[in-house]
Amino acid sequence: MKLIKIIGGILLVLILAIAGYYFYLKSTLTPSYSGNEVLSGLTGEAEVYFTAHGIPHVYAESDGDAYRALGYIHAKERLWQMDLLRHVGSGTLSELFGSDMIENDKFLRTMGLSKYARESASEYTQRNHESLPLVKAYLEGINDYIANNPKPLEHTILGLEIKPFEIQNIFEILTYMSFSFSNAHITDPVLTELNQKLDSTYLNDLNIYHYSGESTLPSFDERYSIQSEKTVSVLQSIGVPEFIGSNSWVLSPTKSASSKVLLSNDPHIAFSQPSVWYESHIIAPSKEYYGYHIPGAPFPLLMHATDHATGLTMFENDDMDFYVEEIHPEDSMKYMHKGEWKQIGLNEELIHVKGEEPVTFNIRYTTHGPIVSDILKDEPLDDIVSMYWVTTNFPNYMMEAVYGLTYGANPEEIEMAASQIHGPGLNIMYGDSSGNIAWWAVGKLLKRKDERTSKTFYDGSSGHYDPDSVYAFEKNPHAINPPWGYVHSANNQPDTVDGVLYSGYYLPDDRGERITQLLDDNNSVSVNDVKSMLMDDQSVMMTEVKGIMLHAIKDTEQGEVLRDLLKWEGNFDRDDFRPLIFQKWVNETLKAAQLDEIGTDLWPMYKRTHTYKVAAEHLIKNKNSKWWDIDSTSVIESRGDIIRMAFEKTMEDLTNQWGNDYTLWNWGAAHSLRHNHAMGEVISFLNVGDFPVSGGNEVLNNMGYTYEEDKKQTIRFGPSTRRIVDFSDIRNNSWSILPTGQSGNYFSPYYDDQAEMFANGEFRKMMMDHDEIKRSENKIVLTPAN
Repeated sequence: MKLIKIIGGILLVLILAIAGYYFYLKSTLTPSYSGNEVLSGLTGEAEVYFTAHGIPHVYAESDGDAYRALGYIHAKERLWQMDLLRHVGSGTLSELFGSDMIENDKFLRTMGLSKYARESASEYTQRNHESLPLVKAYLEGINDYIANNPKPLEHTILGLEIKPFEIQNIFEILTYMSFSFSNAHITDPVLTELNQKLDSTYLNDLNIYHYSGESTLPSFDERYSIQSEKTVSVLQSIGVPEFIGSNSWVLSPTKSASSKVLLSNDPHIAFSQPSVWYESHIIAPSKEYYGYHIPGAPFPLLMHATDHATGLTMFENDDMDFYVEEIHPEDSMKYMHKGEWKQIGLNEELIHVKGEEPVTFNIRYTTHGPIVSDILKDEPLDDIVSMYWVTTNFPNYMMEAVYGLTYGANPEEIEMAASQIHGPGLNIMYGDSSGNIAWWAVGKLLKRKDERTSKTFYDGSSGHYDPDSVYAFEKNPHAINPPWGYVHSANNQPDTVDGVLYSGYYLPDDRGERITQLLDDNNSVSVNDVKSMLMDDQSVMMTEVKGIMLHAIKDTEQGEVLRDLLKWEGNFDRDDFRPLIFQKWVNETLKAAQLDEIGTDLWPMYKRTHTYKVAAEHLIKNKNSKWWDIDSTSVIESRGDIIRMAFEKTMEDLTNQWGNDYTLWNWGAAHSLRHNHAMGEVISFLNVGDFPVSGGNEVLNNMGYTYEEDKKQTIRFGPSTRRIVDFSDIRNNSWSILPTGQSGNYFSPYYDDQAEMFANGEFRKMMMDHDEIKRSENKIVLTPAN
């Protein structure tokens, strides 16, 4: 009994100590949204009104003061996220998390992000562009906050100091963003391995660009997918979101109910906490706009003003090529290129590690770029593979471009700004108060010998497939005021330009086709119609293959299930059991058809590629495909055999997971959304969720997941905002929502106040009415230091 009392006393002391520390942190770190605060460098007072959900509206007497205040507010609300992003972009995560991140840092530096960011910052500063004073003011605001305020919770727990921000850090953040847009580093190694294992008839059935000829070597290392696994592993472990896909459409006055332009945009990005975007309303002498910022960058990537609005989606063009290098048989530091042996270059890198001695490592490179196979420490490839990436091979004018997209006033000025973006590939969406609408695919597009060859590894020795030149910007796909009355993008493949079909990692046409279904016959589209479209969960692909699937089980003993599935219209409603059955059935069908050829080692990486999604409908519709026959059996299986086999497995698995009564199953129970914090595995209360949600893969409400046989599907990505801009009343009838909240501070009331609204498909107003804004009770007055 005495021992129990002692243990109980110790536990009580520990609980009280933890509780005391928690309340100390809360009292110290809870942000204030009203009162007076001093900000050095201001030339006059700046007023910041925080309206519902913590949206700041910055009123400043000079442009410089507006950006100084913006930097200060970004640091106040998102400093941990900003610091994490710059450490990712610079390959210095070991400074935050210790030796566990050394291999990730090696990967990120080998990709060339840090070196390119340093060079870009130096060149941008030397160009002395008109945006430079605003960038410097923004950084001054960040650094003033760091110098005079408590560290965020995450830094406090980890015992970290925060270095001042520099221009280089902005480019590190933007360069990481560019890298996360690329799909080649995941897809090309997988397709190269498939090309070795299978004859071309298999790959032709997947409806992908593929050509096996002199552009690819006849035999490579059989484990190229390890390179994909490394990329995925790093992107998953660093705790910051990948940019994956998007929807956007812009309606001309002839299509909208108000006879004014209507813009919608929902970029699809990996879910995380904090959310990707920070919304801000800037009111300064030269411009007033409402913008979506990546914290740590001064200019918005999405914005609207009274004169124009912009949005973006991912272009998904192929901007990355891989080369197998021929190494000298007696000198491992020489490689063959165009008939001569050349010296491999070498850059020495120093990685600082929290609590340990620094680590040095070398990055080797050829004329094509860094040797990326060197980072595969655990399972090295037999071949030496280098990488060419458009982003790091051209001067960086991204800062000037996003400045121009913000401050431009007409289609010509926006087009000029868009033309400065060399990478990543983006679709810039545009609408204005004069009734103009436009779409530009931006990024430098490589001229290749054959566009179909770029998704497998090249032979680097001949030089025949070296990067040659790029197309002029005028040749990029685009549309300006088209006669059909709208422009749209859903990461699907654009049409040819002058007969050229640009290679890329485009997603299936499902979302693009659904947009056109909903818009073509409606010449009076309202804001409420657009809200409904953003939450639309009907799968075009599922409706296309439904008849084939159900015909195959027409004689099933589970007749009630069949009758219920016949009534299904392809909607992924969270309260419906039918999407749970059908999505598993389709994925089990693909697995039964393809796993024996692809192999268990390669299968997990193949499922993560866009090729898996693109191939699904085409394969199911092709009853004569060689994929249907299972090699390991003595009979020849048909499409119907595979579909029936997959259905039986589907119903057996779901019954084991959810019970015998299928009418009690529902999609939302298996498809729930959680927003994970970078430290959420250790400190779980920093995560937000779970929320059962409607939507699914490649529907407009694109709540994406990589199919697993587990009871629940892990949602990886989805709308990073749902945004509507209405030029008929831009100050009072434009709408938005964020996945969690504005603040990255756990103690803020705006940390997760939008999460349930987002899950339920609700919207909130983007306030630009000054009278309404100034009625807010939350107001910070920023004053100059004496």
